[in-house]
Amino acid sequence: MRRTVSWIGGVAVLMILFSGWVFAQEPQEQMVVTSRHQKVDYVNRIFVYSGEVKLDWKDVVVEAEEVSVYITEENTLIKLVAKGKVTIIEKETKTKTSGELATYSAEDDKMVIEGNAQYEDELGNTILADRIVLWREEKKMEATGSPVIATYFLEEVQVDSSSGKSD
Repeated sequence: MRRTVSWIGGVAVLMILFSGWVFAQEPQEQMVVTSRHQKVDYVNRIFVYSGEVKLDWKDVVVEAEEVSVYITEENTLIKLVAKGKVTIIEKETKTKTSGELATYSAEDDKMVIEGNAQYEDELGNTILADRIVLWREEKKMEATGSPVIATYFLEEVQVDSSSGKSD
């Protein structure tokens, strides 16, 4: 019973914070977080969730052992930090990223994944690295590590035997 009340309270607090205290002119974004425990620092506007955390925001689902959410006084996201067995699924692009630490910066729409970082796209192509940086808006990626292992699934090119040209 106590866990249910804590969980409902955590979701309610975030919904209130992200919906604003007055009617806004722009549509509000809803972030829903479920976890076993929540700590709130109202002065610094930091929300820390721990224990089987699942965060659903826009087209992204983040699962981790701990997630910290930093917001401005205007109720906009500054950054997210996810720690421990992090998995990030982007619904629109159908990609999955995982690692031990992920930091998202809203200012430049950049996600940094560190510690056994792995990226998989909708075609099954994968990248394994120590660190992967994703610039979401620009649709760019950089992987570093020793070594970076990339596996791609390529389509075979059919060659017309009479002309020698590919289709």
